[in-house]
Amino acid sequence: MMSNERLRVGIIQSNPHLLDIEKSCRDLTPQLAALANDGAQLVVMPELASSGYCFKNKDQLDSVSETNDGKGPFLSWIKAKAAEHDFAIVTGYPEKAANAEVFNSAALIDRHGVIGNYRKLHLFNHEKELFTPGDLGVPVFDYAGVKIAILICFDWAFPEVWRSAALAGAEIIAHPANLVLPWAQTACQGHALCNRTFIATANRVGCEKSWRDNQQITFTGGSQLLNTEAQQLISGPTDACWQQLAEINLTAARDKSIKQYNDLFSDRRPDCY
Repeated sequence: MMSNERLRVGIIQSNPHLLDIEKSCRDLTPQLAALANDGAQLVVMPELASSGYCFKNKDQLDSVSETNDGKGPFLSWIKAKAAEHDFAIVTGYPEKAANAEVFNSAALIDRHGVIGNYRKLHLFNHEKELFTPGDLGVPVFDYAGVKIAILICFDWAFPEVWRSAALAGAEIIAHPANLVLPWAQTACQGHALCNRTFIATANRVGCEKSWRDNQQITFTGGSQLLNTEAQQLISGPTDACWQQLAEINLTAARDKSIKQYNDLFSDRRPDCY
């Protein structure tokens, strides 16, 4: 059971199998079990955790995409694991919409199914050839007294979405990622500090071959859980699968004051910018 003050947050850093949901789930199974044994209440997993990343074409992507109702092969498996371990999971997956568009999405799921869904707003590089840009804005989900927002990977580069989530009440921002650039972890420290929110970045590791330019893509790992003062509570290696958790005190994210006369939100001057 989640508390509306304290929350045990686990992060999984995995190496998904391209186009093979079954193998990806097989490898995630012991990682989820390990976090359950440690008492996790919320688990954050990488972007496209079911499918891998470097799709050759839209047909390949379509073959591993599923609807956001939680009835597809991956999300139904996630629901079963959430029920088995009695925690909630945020995971990335390719979402097939009713009009055949595919979004780079992430869902918040518990034993009852999909609680909330986010569609990546800022597509990175060749993603623009495959995915449709997100159209749901930056929702904040109130789950068991905890306000959770989701952003995905390259969203790290856009301060507006982090501030939007924080202004809407987000206490923790789950950040599934397939990072290849070296700057996101540092940028997220700034987002955590300037918005006084917890941030859980779940990145992947491993390599995949890009069919677009015949280059090997290496994912950078370095997953992290940040507190509201930008400190790393846990951090993962750059080159190996990993999972770990830490307990956070959500009251820290509800207090935006930094000095007697300063509050990060009430001191804003939107009339000037």
